[in-house]
Amino acid sequence: MIKKSLTLISLLILAPLLVAKPLEFYLPEGEMYDASVPSPEAILGQQLGDKHLRHDQLISYLSVLSTSRPNAQLIDYGRSNEGRRLVMLAISSAANIENIEQVKADPDVLKILNGFSVHGNESSGSNASVLFAWYLLATNNPEVKAAMENTVVLIDPSFNPDGLSRFTTYVNNNRSLTTVTDANDMSHVEQWPSGRTNHYWFDLNRDWLLLTQTESKARIKQFHQWQPHILTDHHEMGSAATFFFQPGVPSRKNPLISAKNVELTNELAKFHGKALDAVGQRYYNEESFDDFYPGKGSTYPDLQGSVGILFEQARAMGGVIDTRNGQTTLANGIRNQFLTARSTLAGAQANRQAFIDYKKNFFTQAKQNAKKLSYSGYLVDVGANPLTAKKLRDYLQQHRIEFENLAADKTVDGHKYSKNQALYIPLNQDQTTLVQSLFNTDTTFENNTFYDVSAWNLGMAWGLNWTKVSSRPSSNNEIPSYRPQNSYNKNAKAYVFDWHSGNAPAALQYLTQQNKEIFITGKSLDINGVKVPAGSFILPIANNANEDELFSLLSTITDAFSVKWYALSTSMADKGVDLGSPAVQKLKTPKVMMLVGMGIDAYQAGSLWHLFDTQVYLPLTKVRLSNLSRVDLNQYTHIIMPSGNYKSAFDERMTKKIDTWVKKGGHLVAIQSAATWVENNLQKTATDESKKASGDEQEKATAKRKAYGDFEADRAQKVLGGAIISADADLTHPLAFGTHLNTQHVLMKGSSVLSKPDAKNDQEIYNIPLQVSAEIKAAGFVSDYWLEKLQEAPLVVAERSGNGSLIKFGFNPNFRAFWYGTQRWMINSVFMADLIRKTAR
Repeated sequence: MIKKSLTLISLLILAPLLVAKPLEFYLPEGEMYDASVPSPEAILGQQLGDKHLRHDQLISYLSVLSTSRPNAQLIDYGRSNEGRRLVMLAISSAANIENIEQVKADPDVLKILNGFSVHGNESSGSNASVLFAWYLLATNNPEVKAAMENTVVLIDPSFNPDGLSRFTTYVNNNRSLTTVTDANDMSHVEQWPSGRTNHYWFDLNRDWLLLTQTESKARIKQFHQWQPHILTDHHEMGSAATFFFQPGVPSRKNPLISAKNVELTNELAKFHGKALDAVGQRYYNEESFDDFYPGKGSTYPDLQGSVGILFEQARAMGGVIDTRNGQTTLANGIRNQFLTARSTLAGAQANRQAFIDYKKNFFTQAKQNAKKLSYSGYLVDVGANPLTAKKLRDYLQQHRIEFENLAADKTVDGHKYSKNQALYIPLNQDQTTLVQSLFNTDTTFENNTFYDVSAWNLGMAWGLNWTKVSSRPSSNNEIPSYRPQNSYNKNAKAYVFDWHSGNAPAALQYLTQQNKEIFITGKSLDINGVKVPAGSFILPIANNANEDELFSLLSTITDAFSVKWYALSTSMADKGVDLGSPAVQKLKTPKVMMLVGMGIDAYQAGSLWHLFDTQVYLPLTKVRLSNLSRVDLNQYTHIIMPSGNYKSAFDERMTKKIDTWVKKGGHLVAIQSAATWVENNLQKTATDESKKASGDEQEKATAKRKAYGDFEADRAQKVLGGAIISADADLTHPLAFGTHLNTQHVLMKGSSVLSKPDAKNDQEIYNIPLQVSAEIKAAGFVSDYWLEKLQEAPLVVAERSGNGSLIKFGFNPNFRAFWYGTQRWMINSVFMADLIRKTAR
């Protein structure tokens, strides 16, 4: 009896190991392995598939392989936001590793970059990376060993170390000793924010093109140095799914992706199918996923002469999870990710010369195709802000895009592009395909369903005038200086800082941190021969000011923020308002809270956090919705509400608390669905529910039957999945200060539309500084349904409420931190809100 009890206890203790699998489970049959290569289990002290491997474990194991094997080298290529190492393990022959720099540049050496878990909570890929590394070094398979003589395999174990670490910490902390397969268990349900995103809650798989994140910038540098022939992108999807590999939906392919690329993708697919058939794993392709938006890891390479391959594995977050299709396990996920990494190598070897030739010919063929176009390149006006010009040059260089400086004035379509204030981006260059994509303005497509956004035009996103040019303009490779030439004046009574220059918001925030008394002008100034636009800020100088400290302060603003400033020796205007005008108001130092937590769009909240933290350097207090009732709102000048579900989060008491805070002088900034909540709860403009219900019933009563197979196409008409909309800007409004284009472009994504002004309310007609223009579509897909809904729709509404203000956005002005053209609207909602006046007549 005692012996039987001990056996039962032993089985219970071993229960967690039953979810893990020995190496033999993952490996192909019939191969032998070099016992001198340490296995993951030997170094990490756990079997694969037990607990999710941490990032430090991945690094430790790959470091051991690198230091112990002459045919492997660990490459450090950067750090994450939280300081974790970004690495790749290069595996090839010992001779190739010894001459790695020469091999990197050799076009006849096949290069495969295996990228794992760009979404940190899709960790079967990262767990498989160590197995794949061990396999390549330990196997005695003669085909693999022969392949390594003229192939380099690059293994990036974690594209997103910070997200992976957030995920593994949470899941491993909530795993039970006995395996819990119930999908409702904590180990299968993440907290907010999930491990999918990086430190700033960005989806790094949308950032390959945009390059706003430090991990992406480091990764893209490696991509261009290595120019891999194949890049694999290992993901996870819903737990009840099977396994997906590309090709995706054929009709949703980016039109700039070549037919040869599709052909090579299909060749690889044969090897993936064979590998998964061998273990009885069901799979699919040409469904669900597309190959359209080039900001994804599986699509960006396709515009570079590489072949990007997406893998999607069913997810088993807590190790083993029950689904409607049976159990999904981490161990099976690791095996599938490993097998398809291996099948990629096999398929690449079988088609080796085809991949090498495709890469060699891609850029030449692309340039030949570009010659058939009716234009030679693009002009981009960067004269409004030299710092923006520098940012754009840096961005283009990161993508290896060639550009030149405009050497003589040129007028196109009525717009003057000035000498030394515009860039010419020619099509006659290797990156012509990427350049064409960056300036694409298509509005019609073969298939109107998109996995991600349908538009990403560079000029529109950055708020810059741009145009196609039919012939090469006069240009050179000179880079104009962007440092402003500011002059100190001992007799100055004040210094005024141009709100349109450099990184003026960061300079303003810097001055507030120095406890300086700052004033903002609501009107343009013309004083002492100095002309500055509305929104510019003023630093008064006391008679006893310390000149050394003042000079140091001003020098910092010049050097660190590239802001243009001017000395004023009088308050008397040459024309217009004087320095003591009521239009010039003292800035109340902003203290800003942003609401976060379950129900709030983490991507949007993260983009705002990133904006204020890395661009403006303004401390942003992030408060979870669940903790808001315990916070004294009167500490804060502003509350930012990212898009989210506030209906269930705010009861009547909290709504009243926020309303009271606004009327006392607080500024509430609400975006998309948060703005809808403001309209319905603080402004009482909600649609009458009875009328709405009546309308729905009427629609149902008259609706005609439709074919079930038409559902997806019809649903696409109701989705605004990411298109660029033209907007008319009122540049006289404080929220527009610092922008300069009458027509601006916003990225619309979602279903929120701000209420149109009440014709009977005179106050409302002055409160719409940004509105959808008559010609709505600029780029991307907008259905007839949305064309009707967006007619003259407000995009920004700002109005006084008591002593405070309600500022509503019908779009995300800082979309993915790349929409520089509309970022200033959000920044102004913090610094310029006190300038907004009541408009009731």
